[in-house]
Amino acid sequence: MKEHQSWGVNVNPDGESAKIFVYPDSKKVTLEVDKNTFDEKSYELQNTGDGVFEAKFQKGTLKEGDSYQFVIERANGIIEKVKDPYSKVQPTLTGPSVIYNHSAFKWSDYDWFSPLNAQRISRKANVENNLTSLNEARIYELNVATLTPKGNFDGVKDELKRIKDLGFNAIEIMPTENTYSFNWGYDGVDKFAPAAYMGGANKLKELINEAHKTGLNVIMDMVPNHIGVDGSQLQKTAPYSGGSTPWGDAFNYEGKNSRYVRDYIVNAALNWIYNYHCDGLRLDMTKFMNSDTTMQQIAAEVNYHFPDAFLIAEDSRSNISVRGDDHWHDYWQPYDQRVTVPLKPDEYGLNEDENIHNKKIDTISNGGVTLSRLGFDSEWDFHYYHTLSQIAYGEANLDALERAIVDSSKRVKYSTSHDETGNMDGTRLVAKYMVPMLKLNENTILNDEDIKRAHDYSKLKNVSYEAAYEIVKAQKAQQSSMKLAQLVQDGTIESILSMPRRKHFFETVYLNPLGINKASFISPQRVLEAFRQATKIYRAIETLKYFSPGPVMTFQGEENINMTKFNFFREFDSIKDEPYLYIEKGYSYGKKAYKDSILSLDKFSPAGLDRMQQFQNLIVDLNAFKANNSSSTSGHVVVQDTVKHYQNPTLALHSIDEKTGNETFIVSNFSNVDYPTYNIEFPKGSWVEVINSNDEKYGGSGACKNEDVVVGYGHVGAYGLKSKIAIPAKSSVIFKKI
Repeated sequence: MKEHQSWGVNVNPDGESAKIFVYPDSKKVTLEVDKNTFDEKSYELQNTGDGVFEAKFQKGTLKEGDSYQFVIERANGIIEKVKDPYSKVQPTLTGPSVIYNHSAFKWSDYDWFSPLNAQRISRKANVENNLTSLNEARIYELNVATLTPKGNFDGVKDELKRIKDLGFNAIEIMPTENTYSFNWGYDGVDKFAPAAYMGGANKLKELINEAHKTGLNVIMDMVPNHIGVDGSQLQKTAPYSGGSTPWGDAFNYEGKNSRYVRDYIVNAALNWIYNYHCDGLRLDMTKFMNSDTTMQQIAAEVNYHFPDAFLIAEDSRSNISVRGDDHWHDYWQPYDQRVTVPLKPDEYGLNEDENIHNKKIDTISNGGVTLSRLGFDSEWDFHYYHTLSQIAYGEANLDALERAIVDSSKRVKYSTSHDETGNMDGTRLVAKYMVPMLKLNENTILNDEDIKRAHDYSKLKNVSYEAAYEIVKAQKAQQSSMKLAQLVQDGTIESILSMPRRKHFFETVYLNPLGINKASFISPQRVLEAFRQATKIYRAIETLKYFSPGPVMTFQGEENINMTKFNFFREFDSIKDEPYLYIEKGYSYGKKAYKDSILSLDKFSPAGLDRMQQFQNLIVDLNAFKANNSSSTSGHVVVQDTVKHYQNPTLALHSIDEKTGNETFIVSNFSNVDYPTYNIEFPKGSWVEVINSNDEKYGGSGACKNEDVVVGYGHVGAYGLKSKIAIPAKSSVIFKKI
């Protein structure tokens, strides 16, 4: 790790040093250090070739807390003063960096890394150790700025016990890379410095240290596909930029003088694991890196130096597979199969200097596809999400859903993430599901401001006005639905139901301002019923998600149907106005969007809090089910036992883990009909109901429970014996073989 740790300015027991990559034509690089005592010192670095300048110092020359910057003199006479690309502490976005000693922090989580620690998730988990496999991950995705009113690492630390008590075994932290101000995290410019406004380096270490002591794995979300638009000085420093994107500069991973650019992002990944004790990484939108070589290099270096650490890609490429001769080719696949193909030992390409710089670099071709194995351990399952969403919206494609579940055992399954919640309209899943129930798309009226936004959207996105009009209308419908859902949860709807002229009051005070057509006949009672039905289908798909073999993820607030919005938000220094964000999303993206997104329980009535607790009861039980049934983690779906009744529609799946003998069977009824008696083929054996998403303790009606043992006869032909069960409408029931 010495070479990887040598970049930037370092003070540690191994010595004091400075090292930076600059434009290869640079004549001179100086390190200016402010001792904070009006005693500024300058040290010239030596040119070691290929744009690398470095120096080593006597002990005591530099000390933690000193401010510093690099002064670069180019061949053309231009002189640039820049912060450290490897800055560990960055108090201001464009000001000097601050020297920080990673080794000074006193960790107390070393027992966490024992091979006997059954709580730790590891890519090397097997029967010979006591570690947990990634397939067993139950991930809670969180945003530091909005999880608590504190909006910082201390606030997250306060929530760790609650998250653990819910049954999750990992937290995934949205990016903490330094930005100017409050931000989702995906506009980071200092890839090695945790955001100062969140608490900085030591506070993040305290959070991770406490997470491990609580029994939670930590996954850090990092952004390898672009540099944030505000505050970056990388383009002044060296050829880091590979051109512009809608989100900021791309990285120069494959162009001229790109070797140390690739190393930079590799070192950023290693930094979170080595210096911050993260157990795994999630890499944002890897397909937009446009460099399979860099993806593979990250995997190779992480695999080599930290064999236990795991990597999750958000890639989303599809229709790519791999033949047996290691060549790639187009093929109908819902995933890019290469992403999770393990590397071969010789592909690590490591020499005695612990780097892979001697590795041949392929050039970009065919949409960035150049290699047959990228070496990641998992990826976000876009296909599963979209297929599950279709079910929730009433488009029951049972064949597609079965394929998605069968193919997803290595991939992280989720009903929603920060993207689906905030990137379009900021609304929660229950509110989204209410839209078709209330026919809001058909009954939403656009005002003059909406119509202007549709015209602007058409120009911004280069789509027809008709398409833009429908998108704006759909966004407005979902935001109206969110408001109606909040009225349910804050007690307003129940108060209106007790009013004598409630229909007129509801239309005048609530529906008209939202632009909902009077002819929609939406009443307070219909809103309340839509909320109940949306929650019911949500319970059904969550139960199906947890049954499906492999890792699962829940986004903050969704564990208890919290109706706090989660908007896209960010604030910049150099960019004072970003009107295109309002055009794209339909709401303010600044401080109001941020404040509206902070989770709080103060916004809900006692009845609303009861509904939240009931849904949370289901999540607790599903996490316990996942933890105690290996068929839902390391098992596989027995395809020949799948039952699909298209007319109802109903899907039944059988999962088994041969190693442990654990078997589970789920029946999901997506119709609107309760079936007290339902005939269906069960796998052979005796089965008991263990989870029924319609249970009263989860907020369901309690109808159609299965109290008795169900005897399965297996598949004995089209006219063979069927088992009789009870199955509620819009519900999933899990059975376990005894």
